[in-house]
Amino acid sequence: MKLEFLFVGKTSEKYLEEGIQIYLKRLKHYASVTISVVASLSTGNKDAVIKKESELILKKIGDRDFVVLLDEGGKEFSSVHFADFIAKSMVGGNSRFFFIVGGAYGVSGDVVERSNLRLSFSKFTLTHQMIRIFLLEQVYRAMTILKKEPYHHA
Repeated sequence: MKLEFLFVGKTSEKYLEEGIQIYLKRLKHYASVTISVVASLSTGNKDAVIKKESELILKKIGDRDFVVLLDEGGKEFSSVHFADFIAKSMVGGNSRFFFIVGGAYGVSGDVVERSNLRLSFSKFTLTHQMIRIFLLEQVYRAMTILKKEPYHHA
């Protein structure tokens, strides 16, 4: 299985980047994992920024990719249910799980429509940079749950 994480804009805080690298290293034990970054265009007209960033995102997605979009209006899971969801989706023959964290203004309707799952972590508003480490940690947690490893205490 291949896991691709696509983030809009660089991670600007050193502590977040360090945490991302920790979970990236841990995830490589379970799957081929890459992180891609598309340029943040947060200056200018909001609608134009969303359109251009979304075009950059869509260029990265393949036809057979299973796309998970982080979206505050998306579905919420417990960690165990998220692991179950990943396991069932892996059986479906998807070549790559593609996790998208949009920019500060979000993504276009085209990206939303292309996604197979809109995933929400909380009703709280979280920064698009902070959610990156939460996402990597939860995917790592899901892998340990599926392998019945002791990381998750249920």
